[in-house]
Amino acid sequence: MKSVLFEMQQTPSLLMCLLLVSVVALGVGLWLVWLRGRKAYTRDHLYTGLTVVALATIILVVLNRIGHLRINAYGTMLMLGFVAGAITAIRLGRRRGIVADHILNLGLCVLVGAILGARIAYVLITPNAGPLFDLQQIATSGLGGLSFHGGLIGGVLTGSIYIMFNKLAFWRVADCCAPAIAVGYAITRIGCFLNGCCYGKPSSASWAMIFPDAPDTFIRHTHVHPTQLYASLMGFAMYGILLLLARGDGLRRAGRLFMALLMLEGVERFVMEIFRYPDPNFHGTVTLAQFVSMVIFLVGIVGIFLLPKRPAVTDPTPAPVPATPA
Repeated sequence: MKSVLFEMQQTPSLLMCLLLVSVVALGVGLWLVWLRGRKAYTRDHLYTGLTVVALATIILVVLNRIGHLRINAYGTMLMLGFVAGAITAIRLGRRRGIVADHILNLGLCVLVGAILGARIAYVLITPNAGPLFDLQQIATSGLGGLSFHGGLIGGVLTGSIYIMFNKLAFWRVADCCAPAIAVGYAITRIGCFLNGCCYGKPSSASWAMIFPDAPDTFIRHTHVHPTQLYASLMGFAMYGILLLLARGDGLRRAGRLFMALLMLEGVERFVMEIFRYPDPNFHGTVTLAQFVSMVIFLVGIVGIFLLPKRPAVTDPTPAPVPATPA
């Protein structure tokens, strides 16, 4: 468990920053030349390259100004999950008529909406959770507690606004995002494991673990279920199942792949709540997360049958023709 992946005590000098910006600019230039050689260059590529150089410059200027830099495990895994999800969505979008630029822009909107929704939901359901966003806490230890269901709702809302504003095929875009959400969830849960949060109930199982550097003192000397790894494995399993369902005609009707995600996620979180450490403020048989999971599962089942009859893909892969005996 390592909540901090990298810590820089001494900031880079101005000369080093200028050298790094030059390297980034050279890399962007070579990329543009390569695109010209393949006759694939457009003005949008130039804008993208300039944006990359500008962002690198801003980041390095900030690094030169601050006195300390810390790269947290959770934030790193969140970004890796976002990248893996974006790549997955772009690949699925090719057969659904969704261009890569829209997928990337949508991904950024969903990321911001998911973080806001996750934090808002956590603050609403957790007593004494503190302020919505504490800048000092964010600078030292991250965003604080997050709720997956809140993140899912926030991401869906902001994504829906982007889709409707750009007049995209809503359910086809949702299908592209379904496996992307699953793989992003799976990778982010590894960040939870490294951070020592979202742990399970005390356990005497041979694979039970302690988290000596965890934020909560309770589990620093107590063996608990590594529910973060359970969730990550189930997330990767969901990812594989959704990729299999996306093959061929993609369940025929647009939106069914996303509904399959809701059903799988409902099952996953309901099961995980059995092993996760219970909320001390909750007293009952079914937790709030399990109740929400059952609702999400039912929405997925109903949606399978109520979706509009629109094809899931633009170029369905034809079924193999059986060989004719001689």
